[in-house]
Formats: sequence, C-alpha cells, structure tokens
Amino acid sequence: MGNRPHHVDSEGGALRRAKALSAPSRVEILARLRDAPAPLTAGVLAEAMGLHHTAVRQHLAVLADAELVQSHALPVRGRGRPRTGYTAVAEGVPYRELAGVLADAVGAGLTARAAGRLAGLRVQPSADGPIATLHAEAGRLGFEPSVRDHGELQEIVLQSCPFADLAAVQPETVCEVHVGLAQGIAERAGGIEVEGIRLADPHRGGCRIVMRRTAT
Repeated sequence: MGNRPHHVDSEGGALRRAKALSAPSRVEILARLRDAPAPLTAGVLAEAMGLHHTAVRQHLAVLADAELVQSHALPVRGRGRPRTGYTAVAEGVPYRELAGVLADAVGAGLTARAAGRLAGLRVQPSADGPIATLHAEAGRLGFEPSVRDHGELQEIVLQSCPFADLAAVQPETVCEVHVGLAQGIAERAGGIEVEGIRLADPHRGGCRIVMRRTAT
C-alpha cells in the first residue's frame, strides 16, 4: 500500500462525524433514529430521553451537519405549525456498526473496550480458528488485514483504517472498540488471547493487533 498524504481537513466529513459521535446523547439519538420505523421529531426524542427539546435540537443540528441524520417536512396537524422529523442517514458498514457499538456502550454504561468485547462475543467463530475469524471480521469492516505468524505470537496487521480521521482525534474510542472486538472474538473461539494493539499513523495504516497462542 502506498503512503497517503497525511492531511486532516478540520471541516471534513470524517472529523465532523468524529465530533458528532463524541457525545453520548448524540450517539443515543442516532441509535433511536436508526431503530425507528418512521421519522422522529425533536419533541418525541426529547420526551423519550428525558432531555429538553432545545438540547435535542442542538444535538440534531450537529448530527445533520455531520451528515448522519436528515430532516423531513411532516404533514401539518390541524392548525399547528409545520413539523420536522428526522431519520438516520444510511452509512457504510464500518460507521454504522461503530455507532451501534457506541450506542450499546452508552446504554449499558460500558467503556468502549468493554462494548467492543461484547460485540466480538457475538461474532460466529470460523472453523479455521480465531485468527481466521478475526482476519475475516477485520476485512469485512474495511481494515484490509494481513496476518504475520511469529510462532507463539500472531499479529493482525491493519493495512488501512476506515476510521482514519476519527482514530486520529479519538483513538481512545475507535482503537479501544476494536481491541475489545478482538478480545471478544478470541475469548469465544479460545486458543488465543489478545495482548494489545501497537498503534501506527491511522492515515498510513499498519496498526497491529498482537495475540498469543494459549494452551487448549
């Protein structure tokens, strides 16, 4: 993989998504909108979450600016004022699943790593073992992984990061989620344990998840 220019546009979409996903209330709003069968108004969200409607509107404005939600004009009821409903914008698999894991963390009061571990425990193990399972999951999420076999030690090298801009400003969120994911996969499959992650510049790729074989 060739080196990519390390350029971060503070107004770029990825960084706006990073800021939008940094607040638990916005993560919860996004999760509720994703689960809703129809657009939800700020008032409905405020009542469901126990927040003031002004605060919810502010959160929705941030999510809309990050292109994570979109507004819709709803039919007027009687002589009332025009209403605005909101829906979640369809995202690619990586951001959609990251938002889901973060929503789980917020709802259960978990750390990012603990929420990632729970997500990993739900991944069906491959018949080819835990390394193959983790390799396949990392590939599905867009990390372009490769495996380095050092005997007792194994490494999954993440050649690309679909969350590069987000990971650059919030590694404690993104990287911790994916370490937890690896730990959950290893725990369910058995035979291996995750020692940690060796970070690299997310814009260039090369982060390594380090694992050690265990007695079975």
